[in-house]
Amino acid sequence: MGDEPGSAAPSRIGAIGLFGNPAKVAMPAALTTVTAICGAAGVRTVAAEDLAAVVPEGTPVLDPDTIIGQVDLVIALGGDGTMLRAARVLRLSGVPLLGVNLGSLGYLTDVRLVDLEQALQDVLAGNYHLDTRSRVYCSVWRDGERIARASALNDLVVNMGALPRALDMELRTDGESLGRFLGDGIVVSTPTGSTAYNLSAGGPICHSSVPCLLVSPICPHALGMRPLVISNETRIELVLHDCGDGAALTADGQKTHDLRDGDRLSFREARREVNLVKFPQSNFYRVMRHKLHWGGTRRRSDGDD
Repeated sequence: MGDEPGSAAPSRIGAIGLFGNPAKVAMPAALTTVTAICGAAGVRTVAAEDLAAVVPEGTPVLDPDTIIGQVDLVIALGGDGTMLRAARVLRLSGVPLLGVNLGSLGYLTDVRLVDLEQALQDVLAGNYHLDTRSRVYCSVWRDGERIARASALNDLVVNMGALPRALDMELRTDGESLGRFLGDGIVVSTPTGSTAYNLSAGGPICHSSVPCLLVSPICPHALGMRPLVISNETRIELVLHDCGDGAALTADGQKTHDLRDGDRLSFREARREVNLVKFPQSNFYRVMRHKLHWGGTRRRSDGDD
C-alpha cells in the first residue's frame, strides 16, 4: 500500500464513477479499458450522463450528483478542465479523484493514457495514497449582507467586466490595509493552483503541501503591489471601490457572480479538502520539470547523439 506521511490510507473500492470530455478522440477506448478492467475485478462502474454516446453498452449512466453518492472513487478522463469540473461536483463529499490525461498539458491529470491499465490495477490493489489538496473559499458581501459564496480547487479570480477598464481595489489582510491600487483584477490561489493562472500573473510556484494561499494582482498599475504568499490562517479581503461597468468572480475558470462598486470579498482556506489519488512514483517536482519545462531544455553535450 503506497502510503505517504500526512496522506489518507486507501479503502476498498466497490464502485467507480466516470467523468469526462466526450469530445476527446481517445475517450471511447479509455472508457472501454476502464470498464473492462473494473468488470473483471467485480467493481461496478457508472458514467456521467454526458458520456452516454461513448460509454460501452451496459454501463449505467446517471447525473453527476447522483453518481457521487454511489461510488468510492471518481475517474476524470480528459484535461485539467475536466478534472476541475469533477472537483466541483465532488464538493464536500470527500470521494477520491483520479485524473487521466487525454488532453495536452494535463498538469492535474497526471496518469497518461498509455499508463491507464497499470494505474487501474494499482488502484484496485490498493497501491496508491490520497493526497489531500486544500481549496479556497470566498464570500461576497454587499451592504452588510452576504450575497454569494464560491470555492475552488485552483483559484478564485476577480476580473474586469465586459469593457477593459481597470478596477480600483483595496487589499486587506486580517483587517489591515495593504494598499489601494488599479489593476485588471486579482488571483487568490491554492498551492495546487499556483501553477495555473497565478503563475501566468507572475505569482510563485508553491508545493501543494504548504499551508498557504497566494494572492497575485493582475497587471497592477503600482510597482509596490506584488504577489504574496499568505498563511492559510490569515483573513484576506478585497474591496471594490470602483469597477466601472462591473466585474466578475470566477471559480476555476467558471463565472460564478457579477460584482459591483462597494462589494467586499472575504477569502480563506476552505474547511474541506479534495482527495487526489496519487501513486508511489508521483512527484511534484518531476511533474513541474516535465510539464512546465522547469529549468528550460537540456543542453546537448558533445557526446550526445
